[in-house]
Amino acid sequence: MPSECNTDVFSHTIEKNSMMRKYYNVFSSYFLLKNIIIKRELALCTKRKKGAQHVIYPGFGIGQLLSLFSNEAKYNVLAIDKNNHFVANSTAYFYEENVKNIYCKTDDITQINYQNNFDYGLCVNLLNYIEDDVLALKNLYKSLKPSGVLIIFNASNYADYKDIKLETGIYKDHKFRNGYSMDEMRDKLKKAGFAKVKIRYVYGVPGIISWKITTGFPSLWIKKTKFFYFLLPFYSLLLFPAVLLLNFIEIAIPHKKGKCIIVKAFK
Repeated sequence: MPSECNTDVFSHTIEKNSMMRKYYNVFSSYFLLKNIIIKRELALCTKRKKGAQHVIYPGFGIGQLLSLFSNEAKYNVLAIDKNNHFVANSTAYFYEENVKNIYCKTDDITQINYQNNFDYGLCVNLLNYIEDDVLALKNLYKSLKPSGVLIIFNASNYADYKDIKLETGIYKDHKFRNGYSMDEMRDKLKKAGFAKVKIRYVYGVPGIISWKITTGFPSLWIKKTKFFYFLLPFYSLLLFPAVLLLNFIEIAIPHKKGKCIIVKAFK
């Protein structure tokens, strides 16, 4: 997730209110398609693995995806972000929750120098915001153990940001690029040293409808009135069956094009 965050009321609320953050973590784990896709890819990668799996996760932002790892004994996570505020906030939250398998650190993905330390890398909506994205990928490649896997979730060349963010996004658009085609992403990963790359499109029509229901419209309404915070649990329960069906269809059906790509790159 990009590090540059504006003064969006939603991000500030979950940062300051630990109960709201807990609710949002549960909500995102079961409701948000992006989290479900990433959780599924991690599970597929680790299902035959034994022992602790070490993960590097650069650009974790407000930390909602870190909830996928909290108190999961099989994961030890180094979460890095160049934003000191994000690091301090997530560190305090995980200390309060007695989460001991996630360590948050201030660092820059273009400057890290880890060598063969991690089983997995996780890169979510980050590369668009890095000018030298190949350097970032090279650093991640070096950080992985032999046979390590990098999982990337990113906007594709089909992304229309006015549509996908409904002009309500939490993050400022300090982007160097809008998205990647499959060929472009594959080429950059090969330049970084990865031996094998698997890519597919996600967020076809069912995924975009799911995104608008779970993220787009709530973000818009929260910007208009804080009262929607009180309605959000009821809204979630009411629409949960429809979102569950949309997410199932999205994951089950291959897409010739999609607003995002999910990538697994093997060292």
